Amino acid sequence: MLPDPSVVTADPWRLHQDTGTAALPAFLADWDYNTDLHLSRDIRVDAARARLESGLPADAPLLLAVEWTAAAAQISGRARRIPVSDGAKFHVDVHIRGALLGGALILATRLVLGDDTPAADPFLAQRAGDILYEENVRTELQGTAGRLPTYVVDFAEAGFDPDARWHVELPTSLSEPALAAVRLYLNSADTEVVNAAKKAAAPTPIQKRILEWMETDLTCRLVEAALRPEWRETLYDYADDNDTIAASIAALLRTLFPHESLATLVVMRDSDPGRFYSCLQGALRRMRVNRDDDAISPAV
Repeated sequence: MLPDPSVVTADPWRLHQDTGTAALPAFLADWDYNTDLHLSRDIRVDAARARLESGLPADAPLLLAVEWTAAAAQISGRARRIPVSDGAKFHVDVHIRGALLGGALILATRLVLGDDTPAADPFLAQRAGDILYEENVRTELQGTAGRLPTYVVDFAEAGFDPDARWHVELPTSLSEPALAAVRLYLNSADTEVVNAAKKAAAPTPIQKRILEWMETDLTCRLVEAALRPEWRETLYDYADDNDTIAASIAALLRTLFPHESLATLVVMRDSDPGRFYSCLQGALRRMRVNRDDDAISPAV
């Protein structure tokens, strides 16, 4: 039994910038990993009505919880957890490091039960954390190419092959910050690739193919690096730290191969590389199909 959603009245999220504040848009076109996000909103909670309509005691503790999720890196964090009093109005501030973000930012606002509250009816909220109200706001941060530190350079001057279309630099350590650890260089002489990256939010069919090609190349590079002896032995030593590239790579492997362990992938890659890469190709294709069906940006 849940209360009517109108027990919570939330103003739109506001984005704080050097030029002032504005409503958080559905797409932040100029965001990059160096840009931390400062967001705020006012929220009002009719706690007495929420308890009544939920069948809870009049003194049942309630909490307002705000959490954020970075869709590309599959990283989440708790922004605020505030005890709710009757008729309360809250000003909620959220600060998120840009290095943790990528793909899309999902902001979840929930009204939850603050402590175990035994109830005779099994359909009533009774466990700490049971959700009485939930609202999710999603903002796309950039297109596929823009999730990484991306540089347009003269390849000849930079020491890269002048006929290459892009160049990827991987981190030397799994403990480096997620997303900021991988760098993508685009050949300034290749206007087709540069324009595809610029139009990543709304690419043409040809540009979409180029971006998918780049995504495939980068994903294969990350998977290959993760399975090399120098990384596979320590990948999960860092994977519990959501700030690291190891956590993002571990999440990527789980997305691509949800039913295979790291050890199984290592054996397949070492014993039959051809079969492994065809499996990786199929996993990438399925990930894209599922992503398009769910309207979720790709994780790279």
